[in-house]
Amino acid sequence: MRFVGRALLASLLVAACLAGGGFLYLWTSLPQTDGEIRLAGLDGVVRVSRDRFGLVRIAGDNERDAYFALGFVHAQDRLVQMELQRRLAQGRRL
Repeated sequence: MRFVGRALLASLLVAACLAGGGFLYLWTSLPQTDGEIRLAGLDGVVRVSRDRFGLVRIAGDNERDAYFALGFVHAQDRLVQMELQRRLAQGRRL
């Protein structure tokens, strides 16, 4: 009986570690949506803000920088989705 209890405890500990590791892996893959990011290739300052629904507003010193920021924000939001779709198309697990 003692062995069964220890085995159950060990399996619960392993399951908790796997769940915690999976959570951390997913959490670190989320895009940075607040704070400051410095990017090479910008000539001026670009301000990117999101409202409570996640809609993005971009304001830049010039048009080229605003379009650059648009591409960056689009890539941030879509890379996770593209990775999941690639794995699904290959028949791999998520």
